[in-house]
Amino acid sequence: MAPTSSFIAEPKVFGWEDDKKKIVEFLLTQARDCEFFSVYPIVGLGGLGKTTLAQLVYNDVRVSSNFDTKIWICVSEAFSIKRILCSIIESITGGKCDVLDLDVLLRKVKELLKGKRYFLVLDDMWNKTQQLAFRLSQEKWNMLKSVFMCGSKGSSILVSTRDEVVAAIMGTCQAYPLYGLSDDECWLLFKQYAFENDKEECEELVPIGKDIVKTCGGLPLAAQALGCLMRSRSGENEWLEVKESKLWDLEQENSILPSLRLSYFYLTPTLKRCFAF
Repeated sequence: MAPTSSFIAEPKVFGWEDDKKKIVEFLLTQARDCEFFSVYPIVGLGGLGKTTLAQLVYNDVRVSSNFDTKIWICVSEAFSIKRILCSIIESITGGKCDVLDLDVLLRKVKELLKGKRYFLVLDDMWNKTQQLAFRLSQEKWNMLKSVFMCGSKGSSILVSTRDEVVAAIMGTCQAYPLYGLSDDECWLLFKQYAFENDKEECEELVPIGKDIVKTCGGLPLAAQALGCLMRSRSGENEWLEVKESKLWDLEQENSILPSLRLSYFYLTPTLKRCFAF
């Protein structure tokens, strides 16, 4: 999994305005009145846009003005207490954390968070990892909770995960379920990549593109991957070839796998070897 950051990489984001509004309102009202810190999980399929939504919330000016400090951590598959604590220290101090002792790390983070209303994003949390040592457990979370309790009233943690078990272990309130984009929103995202600024939107390709987008199942990552694929395919026949591909007929849990398979299928042989490596 590629690491994430708090910076929004998309030229323009489509579809998450209402979701962002609801989460920001929660942070500024219910969470602010909470005596201790609150943990709000965002739960949804991979490729659905959980990280993008978390980035939009993190960078909202109202959120920035409501908290004393903001911290973004990409957790990914390995849930390491030491790494999370070191990331918090580095984010707040701006310096390198070379401490190896867990007790020292716990005390240092307590000192840094004490009396502060903080906003922490734990992005891409997993529980179903092959190595038990890297899995989230109630015991590990309780250890971190003892540190996070040091913040002031209204401190909040936003968790993004595809795993409902993570939400059950960490959440202090009901998880926020994230659903797919509408076909119109998927089309806008697809079009942003398929045509870009240097490529005129061809009238004859639009209806074909909209049919292709319907196969995305509302998943932004699928729309983006297909848009990037179609950018290098300018002819109507080439677009029809993708639309009528039999790869769409393969049964999958969601639409993202055939979408990404199509993107791989049309790579050059050299790039296919790079991808496989």
